Amino acid sequence: MQLLAIALYSRDGRQRVLDFKPGALNVVTGESATGKSALLDIIDYCTGRDTLQLPVGPITDTVSWYAALFQLDDTCAVVARPAPKPSGRSSQAMLTFGADLGIPDIDQLVVNTDTKTLRRHLGRRIGITENRRHRADDRTEVGAHLGHAMLLCLQGQTDIASKDGLFHRQGDPFVAKAIKATLPYFMGTAAFDQARKLTQLTTAHSHLESAEANYDRALLSSGTTEVTTQALWREAHALGMVPAEAPPSREAILETLAAAVSAPPKPRPSETQYEQRAAHLQRECDQLRESLRMLAADRQTLISGSTAADEFATSARIPRDRLASLNLLPPHRETPADRPRGDNPVCPLCGLTSPTSDPTVEELRHSLHLLSDQLDGVEAARPDRHAALEALSQRTTELRQDLLAAEKALKALTAGQEASSTLPLQAQADFVRGRIYGVLSTLRHTSETDVARLRRLRDSARARVQALEGELDPEREHDELRARLAPIGRDIADWSHQLKLEHGGTDTQLDPEDLTVTLGTASTRVPMSRIGSAANWIGYHVLAHLALHRYFVLHNRPVPRILVLDQPTQAWYLPDTTGDSSGANGADLAAVEQLFQLINDIVRDLAPHLQVIVCDHVNLPAPWFQQAVVQNWRGGHKLIPRDWIDLADQPVSSTTER
Repeated sequence: MQLLAIALYSRDGRQRVLDFKPGALNVVTGESATGKSALLDIIDYCTGRDTLQLPVGPITDTVSWYAALFQLDDTCAVVARPAPKPSGRSSQAMLTFGADLGIPDIDQLVVNTDTKTLRRHLGRRIGITENRRHRADDRTEVGAHLGHAMLLCLQGQTDIASKDGLFHRQGDPFVAKAIKATLPYFMGTAAFDQARKLTQLTTAHSHLESAEANYDRALLSSGTTEVTTQALWREAHALGMVPAEAPPSREAILETLAAAVSAPPKPRPSETQYEQRAAHLQRECDQLRESLRMLAADRQTLISGSTAADEFATSARIPRDRLASLNLLPPHRETPADRPRGDNPVCPLCGLTSPTSDPTVEELRHSLHLLSDQLDGVEAARPDRHAALEALSQRTTELRQDLLAAEKALKALTAGQEASSTLPLQAQADFVRGRIYGVLSTLRHTSETDVARLRRLRDSARARVQALEGELDPEREHDELRARLAPIGRDIADWSHQLKLEHGGTDTQLDPEDLTVTLGTASTRVPMSRIGSAANWIGYHVLAHLALHRYFVLHNRPVPRILVLDQPTQAWYLPDTTGDSSGANGADLAAVEQLFQLINDIVRDLAPHLQVIVCDHVNLPAPWFQQAVVQNWRGGHKLIPRDWIDLADQPVSSTTER
């Protein structure tokens, strides 16, 4: 998308049309206060911004409509906007597409859309697809649209000279957040459906939590069902429904119990049989409790032995480590001839006699070897002690499960006897069978097949979450964005060296977090705000945006092929200069000409895919520059003709605004 013309409509219907050349450098030059800077705001307004930030004066007093003619790939688009109310805001717009469109007459202007729809339709024409993203800071959803793209295409007079920011209106915190959120999309590093995938990830996390909870419940139930099935079997046996010995597998137990429930009822057990079976269960419970007490005693013995062994090892290491210094002495066996003469041995250090003999080196070495062997034995026994403790723990768990099953069967048998004693014979059998059937119905829901099925569902939900997290990995997106910004930094470095900017040619990067240019120095990396001179700030601004648009062109990214630069020579020229050599010394004039020459060379290299519009005071005499001049507002020529201003001074009886 490039600009072919801008049209202003006076209150009486006259037009002021400014033509531009696509795929080329366009220079609007002129004196101060002629309306050059207003062109950027008009372009912004005609691409869907609700606010028209023009200074109150001739433009706001005389213009009733603003219009722009854009060249798209295979068609043209006319956008017209009625002048906003005194508040400066309006969402009304006119949008028309066609192959042979021109600037319409004022009687053809009619509001047929709003700015939101305008941006959506124009954005689709340049390739901005439906997309939703989340800001990393507050998770607010942002959909990149034409308005966000235009922030990368406009450099106002204050933008281009800023040392703290790089983009249009970056000083607004909401605008800065929007640029950070949408820049990855325009660079091609972020999925267009990031927000949709984040929603899917939230749903996948919810499904995973549910699947994990179901699986954990089934797993827990499957563990406790072992106790329940054993207790149920004992109870059924006590009632004479099944034999004493249970089948080896849980599934076989459940099948046998289900068959027993479905079988014809057997005669009701006598009171003596009830008592015998209850007594048998009670004895089994007592035996299991006694076995558990014995296991607990064995476990305590093992733990005490392990504690004593650890304490011995700790105490023995100290003298062993001290005696280990004997290994520094050469092996030597003392003979009686080596012993000192006399009744009592003499200390070799102080010369005093001692009533007892000092141990020899060999005796000390023997003590060292003895301690080492004992410590090795303690360490060698440690794995066996751990294995024994593990076996005791496993056996204790098994006995506890058997005890729980026996106690549960005994309790159920007693409860069944009490309940059945007050019921008729058939009702007694139905009561017992019904209760067993109810328990079996519950157990079937925690079968091994169900546990396996729930495990598969959990694993599938977990894989879905991992896949989405991989696609939305912020670190991966950040690294890819940095990688794509690398060639942009190299272009800035090469061009800054040509323009002889400070730190030109060094390692230069465009920082997507702080939205600035950073430069490598001999000792550290500094942001653009840490270098001096407005000439450097403006130079890096211009080069950064040229490098960005070069990337957009080469990678066919959905950004308008328009770059508007307002007053890029303000560091060299005073605002009221006429643009000739009297406004700057020879060095400044050479720097300005070199800057414009570089812009022109880059545009010609990318032609016809980039249009650069520069609004400035300078008017260089070079032929290539004069060929780029599309408007020269000097000698009384301005954006708003004089007769429009004269008309605005007259009383207004009606309005042509629509």
